[in-house]
Amino acid sequence: MSAIANISIADGATSPVTHVFTPITSTPNALWRDSDAAKPYVASQYSVLAIRKASSSTKGLTRVRLSIGLPTMGSGVALATSEVDYSHQCVIEFMMPNRGLKQERKDLRTLVKNLLADAAVIDMIDELRSTY
Repeated sequence: MSAIANISIADGATSPVTHVFTPITSTPNALWRDSDAAKPYVASQYSVLAIRKASSSTKGLTRVRLSIGLPTMGSGVALATSEVDYSHQCVIEFMMPNRGLKQERKDLRTLVKNLLADAAVIDMIDELRSTY
């Protein structure tokens, strides 16, 4: 088991900014927040949530669910700056058979990482375009 610690993730800006997500809690689920001083409200802070559910049966599954949320606050005109206007969110869930091999889990994680780097997938996410 790894100890909970800060997670540093660079964003997609032209000049990337590294966001440091600090641990908030580790049980029952792990939660990290990007406590950027420019974001005065907890609701405005980026967050990462990790949930692990394990079955004790050798024929069961262990699930790892990762969620990252990027809220956008109101402009102060139609919605107060202290309220979330909308939020972008990504949820990834790994479902791994307990009898599976470590190499198979590593392959799955690496394939997902590389899938997110594929030009067609990037275009679908960044530009909201469909494939043809």
